[in-house]
Amino acid sequence: MSENGDDNRLLTSRHVSFISFGGIVGTGLFIGIKNTLITGPIFSLLSYGYISLICYYIIQAVGEMSCFMPVTGSLCQFQFKFISDQIGFMNNFIYWLSWSITLALELSLICSVLEYWWDLNTTSTILIIWICLVIFNLLPVNYYGEIEFIVTSLKVLFMVCWIFIAIWLVPKNGFKYWNKELILGNANPMTSLVSSCFTFQSIESVALCSGEIQDIHKNLPRAIKYIVTRILIFYMLTLFLLTLMIPCTDPRLNNDDVMSSPFLIGLMNLGVDNFLGVFNFIILVSMISAANSNIYFGSRCLLSIAEEGYVTKSISRRINGIPYLSVLLTSSIGLISLFSKYKSINIFFKLLINLSATSGLLMWLFISISYIRFRKALQYNLLDYKHLSYTSNVNMIWFSYFSIISIILIIFINGWSSNDIDSFLSCYLTSIVVILGSFLLSIKWKQPILKPIQSIDIYTNQSANAFNI
Repeated sequence: MSENGDDNRLLTSRHVSFISFGGIVGTGLFIGIKNTLITGPIFSLLSYGYISLICYYIIQAVGEMSCFMPVTGSLCQFQFKFISDQIGFMNNFIYWLSWSITLALELSLICSVLEYWWDLNTTSTILIIWICLVIFNLLPVNYYGEIEFIVTSLKVLFMVCWIFIAIWLVPKNGFKYWNKELILGNANPMTSLVSSCFTFQSIESVALCSGEIQDIHKNLPRAIKYIVTRILIFYMLTLFLLTLMIPCTDPRLNNDDVMSSPFLIGLMNLGVDNFLGVFNFIILVSMISAANSNIYFGSRCLLSIAEEGYVTKSISRRINGIPYLSVLLTSSIGLISLFSKYKSINIFFKLLINLSATSGLLMWLFISISYIRFRKALQYNLLDYKHLSYTSNVNMIWFSYFSIISIILIIFINGWSSNDIDSFLSCYLTSIVVILGSFLLSIKWKQPILKPIQSIDIYTNQSANAFNI
């Protein structure tokens, strides 16, 4: 895949900053954080801190490689270039599927939230929202950037207001939920580590638009640096405040609706009970943003697979820089939500969800492996890492190994608390399919599962500004 021309680089520094931020503040934080809270204050904070550390090194690795190879869908290109074609194909196909099938899930959830205000026809509502999202994604990419800027601004405003209200009111409670009965929680502490991962999913996705970012060597590193501060404020501070507002045994955390959000429960526990309408609006905006991102990121992932030649090349066709066939194919998967009421379709829908459940974790794993091999390829070709236009200020090799070991451990313990076949499949099916599929393709294509370092083409798609010399 060639580096995009300047005419297609329409995402500004402001866009990139808000896209990267919007990827970590959404429904995963607003609702998914409850699965971590039930393990108690200590395990919640420790697991969030641990996963935050992993995410920091993942995003640093992504930043270095994307600045070196700034093409659209670079995140998906790393595995093809630095690991092997078979792992690249299998992992990216599952990764694309996860974006596409999550779109169907988001469309269904958007309808359920809209029912808070209106009695709607589900089929018509899904179709209208779907058409609007497709139109947005067929517009020049800076429109996507503007949408994310507006949506993320609303989420930030809500979060800042919530944090100030919580800090103002939380002294009433003190540390009463940190007593010896509640401090360690009732759930398996290992589940805290797993659920924390899912809250951080898609933090790496900003790299998918690296081929459409203006002055990437300046704007992407800046966005990455801001992510660290945002993790500390919007994740760690928020989680700490929630542990002071909600006991881990609160039965409302076990519900499946918007009312189970710790953000809402916490305020209600402090006597603020008129936030439901505002919170529903924020959740609605977050879901629409997520659905929009599903199409954008999914289409760029599919574009990478097509330009590597593993699906028909016609999918990579562009009009004004927009891969319109990739957008249409990715978005069409979302229409499964129209038929989920039928039993046979619903079974197929659940299978697809299970198949892609841990795709984000696998992407983190292969990013770390890709980074190590990227560094080895630089060394083999006598290219000085210290002269790269963007480098991290930590020893990324050692921390990549740390991330690999941690992610494998998390994937392994993911199913320990499974009590039914659906839960078990969602924990391990993705990994089994990717690993088994990669080995079968290795046999069919007669290629090693890891390409030799000397065969890595480090120069194709290398940025003209990859090195500071």
